[in-house]
Order: sequence, then structure tokens, then C-alpha cells
Amino acid sequence: MIIKWYELTKNQFSEYKDNSVVAINFSSTEQHSNYLPVGTDGILGESVLFEAARRAKSNVVVMPSVYYGYSPHHRFAPGYVTIDQSTLVSYCKDICKCVCENGFKKLVLLNSHGGNQAYLQSAVNEVGEKYENIIDVALVRYWDLISDEIARIRDSKLGGMGHACEFETSIMMHLRPELVVSDLITDCPPAKGDRYFEAGLVGKKKYVKFQSFNKYNPNGHVGQAHLASKEKGKQFFESAANAAAEFLDFWCTK
Repeated sequence: MIIKWYELTKNQFSEYKDNSVVAINFSSTEQHSNYLPVGTDGILGESVLFEAARRAKSNVVVMPSVYYGYSPHHRFAPGYVTIDQSTLVSYCKDICKCVCENGFKKLVLLNSHGGNQAYLQSAVNEVGEKYENIIDVALVRYWDLISDEIARIRDSKLGGMGHACEFETSIMMHLRPELVVSDLITDCPPAKGDRYFEAGLVGKKKYVKFQSFNKYNPNGHVGQAHLASKEKGKQFFESAANAAAEFLDFWCTK
């Protein structure tokens, strides 16, 4: 059941602090090629979280989303907002601290932007170090919860999913078709990796490096959006919402 943090009065929090899981989506504002809006990550992550909270059996107290993240690899295109990682770590830690001080014992950080993973993991580590016996904080990327479903539904090969790709474009076609400029989607090959780094959303990566996304493709996408469809988007979204709901229930009762 969904409960929105920002719709509660100060007297209502006591009803939920001992029997709920708090959840918040961390996303970004950055280019998504020529055909998706800069708020794509936030739209997708928030939609998955809200629907998951509605479907969950547990009480899920949803906090306002964070729409700014670590996105310097998108500076080549207009519309980006990127925040220094140290600032973001402190910001996330302060949110977690406040959730804890409000008496909640379970918190899920849902990440919907790959570039956030490093700073969010640092924040989780530091919060855990200080509050381990007071609050349990989990960090999860929603697409990691449905890797098997993604493999079953997708038509693209390795490197065909990553950013403004078959996956994200399909879900946007399902959720917000009016924001997809379909006429600007063009055929393109999968993004190239190497034997140690499989480019894409679910590829295996044995090393980490920084790379601006216009080095994958001049327009900034990673993957094959021409293979996207509204039908696939519904399947991806339903799978993600169900899997996230299951995880929220798991974390609430863990």
C-alpha cells in the first residue's frame, strides 16, 4: 500500500514508523538522445516506485524523488544538471539520517540512473557504519530486479540496451508516448565494448572507467531504440513494478 510522505501530517507519522518501509527514487536530469526528454530517468524510476508501492502488501511510505544526480558524462548536450558526488553523498546521508530520526527502521533507495550507483553505495556504506543497528538501508536498481525478464523480452543483442535504448524508449512509449519524438529514432548498431567490458544495461563489466556518452554515439544514446515498442514497454514496466513490489515487501519484513 502506498503512503506518500509529503501528504502526511506531523501527527500521522507515528502510525507508520514501526510497520512500514520508506522508499525514495534517485534519478537524474540529462540528455536522452534526440527523442526522449531529459527527465526520462526520473519519470521511469518514479513510475516504477509508485506502482510498486501500490502493489506491495506492506505499507510503503514514498518520499519525494531526487531528480538530480551525477551526470558529467552528459555535459556535451544541453539540458543536463550534474551535482558533485561528494555533495550527493552528503545529501543522501542527510535524507537517510532524517528517515532514521523519524523512527523508521527500513529504507529502500531505488536508483534509476547508472551514474548514481557509486555515490549511493558510498552513502549506504557510511549510513550503515553509523546506524547499522537502528535502520536497514538497501540500494537497488530496478532493472537489476528483472534481468531475466529483460533477456526474454528484448530483441537487441549485447550492447543494444544502455541509455535511451530499446528498454527505456519502450517504457516511455508505454508510460508517456506524447514525450517520445519517434520520428527522430534511427536504426543503429549495438554499442561496442571489449572482452573486459560489455557495453549496455546488463552487460558484464570487469573494470570501471569514465566515458562521455557521445563517444558511444554522437547523439548520446547507447543501444538500439529502433527496436523499442509500446508493447515491450508494458511488459518491461509490469515486470519492474511487480519485482520492485516484491522487494519492498521483502525488505519491510526482513
